[in-house]
Amino acid sequence: MKRTIVHTLVIGVFVVAAAACASVVPTATPDTQATVDAAVVATGTAQAAVQATIDAAVEATDVAEPTPAPADADAESEASDTPTPTPAPADGETAASEPAEVSEEELAVMIDEAVADAVVATEDCTDATAQAAADAAITQEELEMMAAYLAEAEAAIAYADELAALYYDSYGELATETIALLLAIEEDLSSMAETLATIDTLLQEISTAIEQGSGLAEQTLAQLESAAQAASAVAADVQAQSQGWLPALQAEMEDRVTAALAVQPDNVATNRRAALQSAFEYLEAVRGGLADGSVSQDELAIIAQLGANAAAGLSAQGGAQLGALSGSIEDITAQIARGQVGQARAGLGDLEALLGARR
Repeated sequence: MKRTIVHTLVIGVFVVAAAACASVVPTATPDTQATVDAAVVATGTAQAAVQATIDAAVEATDVAEPTPAPADADAESEASDTPTPTPAPADGETAASEPAEVSEEELAVMIDEAVADAVVATEDCTDATAQAAADAAITQEELEMMAAYLAEAEAAIAYADELAALYYDSYGELATETIALLLAIEEDLSSMAETLATIDTLLQEISTAIEQGSGLAEQTLAQLESAAQAASAVAADVQAQSQGWLPALQAEMEDRVTAALAVQPDNVATNRRAALQSAFEYLEAVRGGLADGSVSQDELAIIAQLGANAAAGLSAQGGAQLGALSGSIEDITAQIARGQVGQARAGLGDLEALLGARR
């Protein structure tokens, strides 16, 4: 639960950071060093506030951790052949202890946009670098301009990397077909970061030369141009790789939903009590699968089978009221298959309330 909270906060942090970067995109004639210094101070202040927010959220989670209710007496459990349900949280407890998760598709779209932004920022950096090095003389103003573009590109790559890491942790065991495409994009982002690091090293050498009043070595300028060309080439590769990932993932999600809902029941209840028990077994499987904030292919297979059994049992034995809940079970299964963890949690609570207490 703590990991989910921190991950959700991390997404918010990086969204704010990305928006901040977008609002200070440098122009061909950047401001003086005072502007750069002010940006550094503002960034440090924001980072401190973010860390304080994360620490407070984790501490609040420790306090809000619910204590399991004591088990019923053995005699009471044996009085019914239907297991006792897990007590529902008190009003407000769910909102305090379970933050809304970002769905798989929402996170995938964020990654896609972040990668595109990293490509654009890197291209801006390489264009500015190539232009500055073209006349074999680099001024202090050009140096500051390149440094500003470089910082923006590095931040954009780091943001895309963080989102990709969160995706692996949350949906890596579910998106087994398309995860290789994201890994390839990650490798290209790493290569792009390495070429930018080379540019950074060369800019530091140039800065030292300018401070000392010595001339720039032709070899340094040639290396700078070469590094800019290499970064531009990798950026083109990243762009080409990323174009196919999101559509492929969206197609995979729909295939998952179709396959999960196509599972046929293999154990249909023959009476109302057994139908209710089957429904509660489905609830327990879903709750267990979502406990760590992610679902694997194996967990999805179990949920789909129990869901098919429960839906068939309620349709056959639940009567008009309970029979209608088979649609809710299918909706929850589809949401899990589509990586909509937050919606599945909400649907699970609604379904349990409609089923009522176990008797």
